[in-house]
Amino acid sequence: MGSTKELAAYLRYLQSEELAEGTIRIYLKEAESLTEYLSGREVTKDIMVEYKNRPALSNCSVTTRNLHIAAANRYLKYISHGDCMIAALRIQRKQSLEDVLTIEEYRRLLEYAKESGREKYYMILRTLAMTGIRVSELKYFTVETMKKPAICVRNKQKTREICISQKLRSELEKYCRRNGISGGIIFRGRNGEPISRIAVYKMLVRLADMAGIEKGKVHPHSLRHLFAVTYMEHYGNIFELADLLGHSSLETTRIYTRNTARERGQKIDRLGL
Repeated sequence: MGSTKELAAYLRYLQSEELAEGTIRIYLKEAESLTEYLSGREVTKDIMVEYKNRPALSNCSVTTRNLHIAAANRYLKYISHGDCMIAALRIQRKQSLEDVLTIEEYRRLLEYAKESGREKYYMILRTLAMTGIRVSELKYFTVETMKKPAICVRNKQKTREICISQKLRSELEKYCRRNGISGGIIFRGRNGEPISRIAVYKMLVRLADMAGIEKGKVHPHSLRHLFAVTYMEHYGNIFELADLLGHSSLETTRIYTRNTARERGQKIDRLGL
């Protein structure tokens, strides 16, 4: 099991599933690690439990360890050893939202980006916050799609439509005209490829530092959180929000219906007990 030929076949299989490149790299690396760990031994449930609890992962977070487990299970299923799949570690679900970027902080980021002449940063902030998209979905924003009522996005083997407000559409069209972007992807990196998640992360950290905002609150997903929290505060429709965010389960969306611990404490204080 696990020869170079078999791993190459697994790579082709992952590519045929149309998974993201980053996901493929994670799955393939885990398959290689599992192959090395087995060293020719037969796959058994006991060995897989040992693999799950190996010392190399002892200092990793639960989330990271579960990522390794999911990748290992994917390979086990591929090689017809689904009966040896291992259970993920349980994560206690948070009952409140903490360290969420506020509207005021978002506006400070926008203000600094505009005043410092970072128009590209400004428009990326606007696009992420006004649509709730993932950073990886920025590549679907093209000059051509701006002429359509919605953008069709394929991500994580699911297809959905991203609705764009007329306000954002107008801002993006003006941005393209000012910067001579006549066709194709609007937000690109220095190499001409779609801007990467790492580049957006560095951009946000730089803006947060200059705007005096806690860096831990500013990351690519924080603007998706901001969109979701703001939408729930205004409309309170979890079904619509799940559809807008592309969630297949309401449980994923339900976190945005919760208050922060501080807000809950304030409500309890107002009980007058």
